[in-house]
Amino acid sequence: MNTTPFQAMPQTIQHTDFSQLLKKPSSNKAQAKRFLAHYPNHYVIEGVCLPEKFELKINKKQNSIRLIDRTDNDNPRIAYAVDIEVTAEKINQTSCTQVIVWASPKNEDLLIGFPRKVFNHLLEKYVIMISDEQQTPDGKRFWERRIVQAFEDKHFVYFCDKSHGKTELQLIQDADDFFEFFEPIGWGNDKQYLNKLFVISKQSISQ
Repeated sequence: MNTTPFQAMPQTIQHTDFSQLLKKPSSNKAQAKRFLAHYPNHYVIEGVCLPEKFELKINKKQNSIRLIDRTDNDNPRIAYAVDIEVTAEKINQTSCTQVIVWASPKNEDLLIGFPRKVFNHLLEKYVIMISDEQQTPDGKRFWERRIVQAFEDKHFVYFCDKSHGKTELQLIQDADDFFEFFEPIGWGNDKQYLNKLFVISKQSISQ
């Protein structure tokens, strides 16, 4: 039996291996062909209109979404990638976490606002979104923006420190409360920050 304690998030890191993998053209093309070889299904996100030669796909396990660039049909590329994890282990409620997120620098204009639309789509589908275990500075800024947006949308935002093995959610009142008290303690370089997480929920979470 695996006795490794569940780790929360977010520890700040400078870069991720998958980012380096997808940034390199040769390995990006290899990853795209590998993904498409398993016959993924077409995927639709409300409010997302893609130009010709681009298509959104999801794998059969429903945990990997890829935006495929078929400008060169013989050598498709991944323009955007997100992997998700759906589990009830983190806060004793079924929730979704984006465990991999990557956007191609080559498709900046196309991808403006796209990560936010994917996040909002997943929040609508799974109701509860939880921050991932490790985040780059870009990932941290993305979550800060999602938290601010959550308050504007009248959603619920929580902070949880699982350092002592407990799952107690602290309700964050508003954006000022978040930036004044919770942002300074929620992220850091040390491994202790693997045990800290933020939660955005469309409904109040009872404990």
